[in-house]
Amino acid sequence: MKRTILLSLLATLPAAVTTAHPGPLDESVFVRGLKAGQHESLLYVWASDADQNDPDFLAVIDANPKSPSYGTVIATAPTGSVANEAHHFGYTADADRIFAGGLFSNRLFIYDVATDPRHPRLIKTVPDLAASTGYSGPHTFYAIPGGMMIAMLGSKDGGAPGGLVKLDNDGNFVEALPAPEFMYDVGIKPELNLIVTSSWAHPHAVKAGATPMNQVGDEVVAWDFKTGKVLQIEHLDKAPLEVRWLHGAAARGGFINCAFGNTVWHWEVGTDGKLAFTRVIKLADGAIPADMRISYDNHYLFVSLFGGGAVQQYDIADPLHPTLVSSVVIPQAQMMKLTPDNERLYVSNSLLSNLDGKVPYRVRLVDVGPKGMTLDPRFDVDFEHFPTGEARPHDMLLK
Repeated sequence: MKRTILLSLLATLPAAVTTAHPGPLDESVFVRGLKAGQHESLLYVWASDADQNDPDFLAVIDANPKSPSYGTVIATAPTGSVANEAHHFGYTADADRIFAGGLFSNRLFIYDVATDPRHPRLIKTVPDLAASTGYSGPHTFYAIPGGMMIAMLGSKDGGAPGGLVKLDNDGNFVEALPAPEFMYDVGIKPELNLIVTSSWAHPHAVKAGATPMNQVGDEVVAWDFKTGKVLQIEHLDKAPLEVRWLHGAAARGGFINCAFGNTVWHWEVGTDGKLAFTRVIKLADGAIPADMRISYDNHYLFVSLFGGGAVQQYDIADPLHPTLVSSVVIPQAQMMKLTPDNERLYVSNSLLSNLDGKVPYRVRLVDVGPKGMTLDPRFDVDFEHFPTGEARPHDMLLK
């Protein structure tokens, strides 16, 4: 029955998405959030308590340049539990709730961000997604109408395989689709009836820290969006992470970064529905490309280098031959969030508790102009000096 409900829902989505999405947001094509030209007022940051002695929390940063508290943390919403490894989170389709995951604890935290956006309220905790879904290691939270799709790194016991799990808007389990083996990120292109997923490692290997390369995936998987059937498996370099479709209904391609191969690949969907992959950027050894964002006019690709300590901007007018435009130095650059007007790029600098180096934890703002990128000196948010001590900022959402 649950699978029938899920497939019936998915079958309706390609026709509905063209009218459901009023503005560009890259955490899910189904999220109704900021519109083009609308300046963000808040930045939500999912953060871990660094010494794991106090609860992890959702931080709220004032992002309104006209506000007297601009560029400061104005509120926190604690989880009420410790050592979750606060990693990724995402809006529901209406952007009225945030689903936030504990990568190591398998807990799910649901926050109300509609009632008082400046003061999010924790309204529900699901204590163990592994028990309720059969999968562990909640990574990417990707909204679909009626609920949330979560890319889970592994099985209930922390091994293979990973999978895609569907929850309803209250966090109740609906359905799971097992991956061939690995799982990391998910991106949906409803116009082409395609899901693309990527690879990292299974939860037991991620928790170990420096994962041996023979335990790291290299597969990228294409799925039928309506039926959940695996259509294609391709093997790239190690740890193909972020699935980034080009924007717009007519787009047929995208980019994916292979962290441990130090490469970026482009894919194009052919007339036969198959994805053809091409390695288009080769970075220095140890650069470790961690995150990517594509400008909403499909003109630029932004790549954060966790190992290289920088953010790079590429011109992708010719997607098969990206050209480097500019670069800014940010130690241990990690997650990024691009504004709908393509003018501001927020950057965090924590990856995982067992992989981070000794750097001051910060959220920075990069201004993107006609001549490239520059660090904004007005926005340098300190995550070192909370009442509970140091915190590690990872994923971010605009409000």
